[in-house]
Amino acid sequence: MMKMTNVSLAINGPCVLVEGPSWGDAEFYGRWLLAAAEAEAFWKNAYKDSEFQKQVDRVCVACIPHFGISATLIITELRQYTTSLVIDLNTEEGESFAMMVAMEFFTFSAPRYQMTIPSHLTEMQVKQAIFNFAQTEDAEFMLHPEHLVTAITFAEARAWQDRMRAIDGFRDNFLACAGTLN
Repeated sequence: MMKMTNVSLAINGPCVLVEGPSWGDAEFYGRWLLAAAEAEAFWKNAYKDSEFQKQVDRVCVACIPHFGISATLIITELRQYTTSLVIDLNTEEGESFAMMVAMEFFTFSAPRYQMTIPSHLTEMQVKQAIFNFAQTEDAEFMLHPEHLVTAITFAEARAWQDRMRAIDGFRDNFLACAGTLN
């Protein structure tokens, strides 16, 4: 599995910016990871159906998706920039991300995606997300996660990430100063 670091990103490739909750929000992260474990269990169960396997076989050619691993990597990568990360859609993580958007693990809030906990995840929802991704296959047998999500360039993602970090730093400094005035 490829690591989601900014070094591996193509400068002009399709990317997404992901914003997580406050760093250290263990309750959110725990619930989010449990939902990812549930999605993984639904996926494994759905894949037992030979007819479904045939419909999504292209998704599993290079790597069989594992939503638990993908969710863990996302949380791990959030630490690098505190509460956000850039995901290159031309990676295994980008593919998993596109499927997880359809499962409601992320909500689009231009220009970024915010991590969310799916309200009521079902096996049918997981199957549909994987099926929709399989349907992005082109004539050269390539899958296109960028067809399912709103992508931006790496430069745009990093610029927004830097802005978000500056706003967080300003807010933290303001709150620290306000605390000394009381």
